[in-house]
Amino acid sequence: MKNFCNNIIDRDLTKFPAVIYLALIFFISRIPFINLGFSAFTSPTDQDVLAVVNSAYLLRYEHIYTVSRFPGYPFFEIFNSLLIGGGWILTNFATSVISFLSLILFGKILNQLEIKNRGLLLLTFAFLPVIWINSTITMDYMWALFFVLASCFLVFTGKFHSAGLFMGIAAGTRFTSIFMVIPLIYWMLIKKVESKKIREFILIGFFSSVVMFLPVLYKYHIEFFKGSGFLFTTPVNKPLGSMVLSILSSSANLITELTGLMAFILIIILLFYKNAFQSSEQKHLIYFCWMIVIIYCFIYFIFPYKVAYLIPIIPWTLIIFNEKLKKKYMVMVCILLLLNNIISFNIVSDDPYGIDIDSGSIIKNYESRSTFSINQSREYLESLSITLRHKLS
Repeated sequence: MKNFCNNIIDRDLTKFPAVIYLALIFFISRIPFINLGFSAFTSPTDQDVLAVVNSAYLLRYEHIYTVSRFPGYPFFEIFNSLLIGGGWILTNFATSVISFLSLILFGKILNQLEIKNRGLLLLTFAFLPVIWINSTITMDYMWALFFVLASCFLVFTGKFHSAGLFMGIAAGTRFTSIFMVIPLIYWMLIKKVESKKIREFILIGFFSSVVMFLPVLYKYHIEFFKGSGFLFTTPVNKPLGSMVLSILSSSANLITELTGLMAFILIIILLFYKNAFQSSEQKHLIYFCWMIVIIYCFIYFIFPYKVAYLIPIIPWTLIIFNEKLKKKYMVMVCILLLLNNIISFNIVSDDPYGIDIDSGSIIKNYESRSTFSINQSREYLESLSITLRHKLS
């Protein structure tokens, strides 16, 4: 049994036949969620789903492009207009497919960087609650992650032109993806990549991003630069008390939805566990990962809305802990992270013991979506169809 577990923990699950088994367990675990509506009516899934559906519907049936949210997510909005005729089953399934491809890319990156415990990291990534939930809804988080991971893999393998192109598509899928350019440039500098290739990566990324946003620029002109009301919807320029409350609330959401309380406590303890870098290569990799974590955590606390904003840091956070911890501690962390699917421990002020035991994230999401999401999603599509018929008549 011990040998079997060690084999799974260290195995490359992106190669045949292991990849077939990985695909089976991945899609079997997602199938129950695919037909549960657009999920906009449930927590902790995203309310912006309706804006995406509306944008896709208008483009498909009225040939009018509108952003779902400023500053625009043009690649995802346009691509979903091709799928919206199949309803939520097709759009949710497409997200599941792109999520599985993201999983494979993460596995390829682990191979390329010669990371230990590859199987463990891949399975943990695949079944983290925030990944599981967001891989079955009509939102852009996993789509953007796919293009970001593709760009990273291409940089790691020296294909800088293609990496720039994928980075541009990532920005057109979710504009915050563009911040990944910073750690990637750092990586290229420490690897002593020719300055010409770095410039080409940046230029191709920039121009492909501009091409992605041409529909937005054409439709909205200067309005595009106003974004999504940054100064009004973030803690910026608000009283200090409001900012502190926002940060505390965002931190509580992060613990509850992303890691789970027990895993969070263990992670904090293990942060003080010292394990010296074995090589300069490992040190630079950890610096690269930390750079990504810091950038996206900063963005999360500036836009403190949804834990899904932190999806880009998950692969790199797993690598950080894997490189820092011994195998037995890493296994413990991963088990606790995955337990958050079925059980959660929430801090509650009115409980005499201070902790409330509840159903896990994936269970609550399934119950909520199966109860509310299907009928309300159907009603929303019907309302769009009626509005369209009235307009045409």
